Parts: sequence; C-alpha cells; structure tokens
Amino acid sequence: MHIILMLGLVIVGWGLGDSVSWLLGLPLICAGLYCFELGGKKGRAWRQRQEDMFILLGLLAVPAIILANIMGW
Repeated sequence: MHIILMLGLVIVGWGLGDSVSWLLGLPLICAGLYCFELGGKKGRAWRQRQEDMFILLGLLAVPAIILANIMGW
C-alpha cells in the first residue's frame, strides 16, 4: 500500500507542479518519497514483496504490449 500511495502522491505532485505551481507540487512529491520510510522491518519486507510483484507485472506487460501491437489488437 505504501508504494501505491507513493506513486499516487508523486504523480499528483508532478502534475500540480507542471500545470499549477511547483510550490504545490513539490511538497506532495516529497511526501510521496517519504512513504519509503513508513513502517518498520515488517513494512520493509512487505514493501520488497510489493516491489517484486510490480517488477514481475512490468516484465510481463512489455511482451504482452509488443505482442498486441504485432497482432493488431
């Protein structure tokens, strides 16, 4: 959950910084990056499992996208 929260805050912060003002976006980006420090040792192990899952999904998504483009889907 920390990773999802982190990604959401960083993306929203980047969008606000790019379109409105970096004074609004930069604190959200920093808050999102602070999510890496949430939780103790148990949280770190959980975060590592989440990162591994997202890496696996990314590695599976790339060939799926390439195959879909070749097949014309």
